[in-house]
Amino acid sequence: MSGIKTRQDLDDFVRGATLYGTGGGGSQEMGKNLLLQSFEEGRSIEWVRIGDVGEDAWVCTAFYMGSIAPLTDKDKKEMKALGLEERVEKRVLITAVQELEKELGIHIDAVIPVELGGLNSAAPLDAAVQMGKKVIDADLAGRAVPEVAQTLPRLWGYPICPIACCDAWGNVTIIKKTHGYDMAEALGKMLSIPAYEPIGLACFAMKAKDAGRALVDGSLTKCLQVGAEVRMACENGTDPAEAFASAAGGKVIMKGTVTAHDWESKGGYMYCTNEITGADEFKGNVLKIWVKNENHICWLNGNPYITSPDLIQLVDRQTGEPITNTDTAVDMEVSVVAIPNLRYRTKEAIELLGPSHYGFEKISYKPMEEFF
Repeated sequence: MSGIKTRQDLDDFVRGATLYGTGGGGSQEMGKNLLLQSFEEGRSIEWVRIGDVGEDAWVCTAFYMGSIAPLTDKDKKEMKALGLEERVEKRVLITAVQELEKELGIHIDAVIPVELGGLNSAAPLDAAVQMGKKVIDADLAGRAVPEVAQTLPRLWGYPICPIACCDAWGNVTIIKKTHGYDMAEALGKMLSIPAYEPIGLACFAMKAKDAGRALVDGSLTKCLQVGAEVRMACENGTDPAEAFASAAGGKVIMKGTVTAHDWESKGGYMYCTNEITGADEFKGNVLKIWVKNENHICWLNGNPYITSPDLIQLVDRQTGEPITNTDTAVDMEVSVVAIPNLRYRTKEAIELLGPSHYGFEKISYKPMEEFF
């Protein structure tokens, strides 16, 4: 059993989870604040391996879904017109899990984060701790992904429904049955649009004996370790991006300045293009990154380069702190780290998360290590 024992552990964990968020995965600040409240209440924040719960124990995933784009003035006016001024649900994932239990008539014994990210790893951990449930040291993607339909349970054909949905304004919806995984994703995103922010969902209820093959084992512990490595690199005066790359088995693929950041919020997703102009050993190079909530496809000097399923993450060049696409801005000094995603190397997984899934039919996925 491992977990968060100190305030430094908490900071390291959220940092590490955000580093694996590939620019998405939700608000690092919000995730940290949720966990901090549980920590200050003296609650035990720990996780266990999937083999430590009974084979017939029920598990589920719980997460936030919706666009990570900043609110515009137009959004704020529309929210006011709808009376969306005071949030009544502070922990929407708790409500979502409880509603899923009611719908199925079962007791959920443990929660598995759907992905790695500042909010979507921290929030389910906090929710489980508040409910007295176990947390599994794992996630369902090994990174952040824009669609719940891209997670590993889909590859095993596990049912996603029913899905319990709850937003901060007190709206609760149960999606009992859908045509398929992509329709489930679309319906969930549709519910997030009138909420003007990500909403809480709980789904993929399954027995622990089945969950084992549809998760990335040990990923929460890895987040804690990687977050600590980056912090210690800063304390020791060494390059934090290189420390991150080394700890995660990846590589620094760019250092430079953000020279373009164009974005829009559409259909419950944040779409944007980031451009980084190289410095130091990368001087004379330009890296362009296409985003759907997370970083998915990059071009080096106009040529297709590293893509999803592998991870592409921006970090602050001086501190190594992860930068989400919500917070990316022109003139930021950044490093870019790429990490191989070995669980998504099958044909089916690449179809689910690779370039063609996003409409880039002319770009073929190439494992990142083949570039070096």
